[in-house]
Amino acid sequence: MKNKIFFLIFVLIWLIIVILNFLLPKKEFSEQENRYYATIPRFTLESFVDGTYLNKVNDYINDHFAFRDIFLKINSWWELKILGKKEINEVYIGKDSYLFEKFKFEDKEKNIFENNIRIISSFAEKMNELKVKTYFILVPNSIYINSNKLPENVQAPNQQELINEAYNNTIGTINVNVTNRLLNENKNKELYFKTDHHINSDGAYIVYDEFCKMANIEAEPIDNFKKEEVTDKFLGTFDSKAQVYNQKPDSIYVYKNSNNTDIKEAIYDKETTKSIFNEEFLNTKDKYSYFLNGNNSKVIVKTHINNNKKLLVIKDSYAHIMSQFLCQNYSEIHFLDPRYTGFDYKEYVKENNIDDIVFIYNLSNFVEDRNLNKIN
Repeated sequence: MKNKIFFLIFVLIWLIIVILNFLLPKKEFSEQENRYYATIPRFTLESFVDGTYLNKVNDYINDHFAFRDIFLKINSWWELKILGKKEINEVYIGKDSYLFEKFKFEDKEKNIFENNIRIISSFAEKMNELKVKTYFILVPNSIYINSNKLPENVQAPNQQELINEAYNNTIGTINVNVTNRLLNENKNKELYFKTDHHINSDGAYIVYDEFCKMANIEAEPIDNFKKEEVTDKFLGTFDSKAQVYNQKPDSIYVYKNSNNTDIKEAIYDKETTKSIFNEEFLNTKDKYSYFLNGNNSKVIVKTHINNNKKLLVIKDSYAHIMSQFLCQNYSEIHFLDPRYTGFDYKEYVKENNIDDIVFIYNLSNFVEDRNLNKIN
């Protein structure tokens, strides 16, 4: 009798969930996971035969499963506490609330890495013909700088060796080595977010300061800024992947002064404002987009620095948080993201009278990003 009761309860719960899956409104975007949900796939005989149709149907069902967010949290608790796993969805669960994404460097990444070095070298040689200096910054990831926070028996990749290899094989660039200083100063303060793949503002200042040294310009002293906490509820990309049930959120700090709060204008893809900071994003999951208004193909920041110097930043999103510091030394800063652009970069440099160019990439993205092909 008891078995029948348990069976009936199980069937009832299953039926309720099935009904809710049909009745509950379908969301297009997951704030929690910071991604778009799968859509209903279009049926074709070819996709049915090769299995892609059923795979997409399965993705759709999984994405729109009732109470999905709750089940993800329960699953993370089960895998960590009961099964004793060290990772979830390729994210290591480290000590002191640190999360780390696995760093991959196999044949595919090695080929992309070498190709990107050739691309930057070719581009830098073209810029040298125009008498424009090209700087190259590869920023190591938290998994290397904070390797002491990794789970037991997990080996950190030697990112310093890869960065040295990139610098040694790049032609025509002025290379900015930030790794040693990040390693040294990370002993005394946090330089990376714990739940996200980006450096924080303290880490960004170190990168900015090292760039200024190599560019022979005077960095704005850190004491000339007011450090301000804009949120203490930031859960970044690693949290979105791992969905750890009791993850402690990060705080986002910003260094403000009149040079970065009082600008002439910031021209984004879809709007023009007078700020490089967007407080609206602090009320969303994607709080990092507070810096430089998130992902845009092109951003032009015009400051009140009266030196007529123009900087072109070819970058991934690590450069967004650096915008608060780059505003200190240039009258104009152009941020270009090769993922979303398709024009002639050499012509862009000439048309906009660019003085300096800097590539800013984090290593994990640099070994996976095929979009640098577009700059040549």
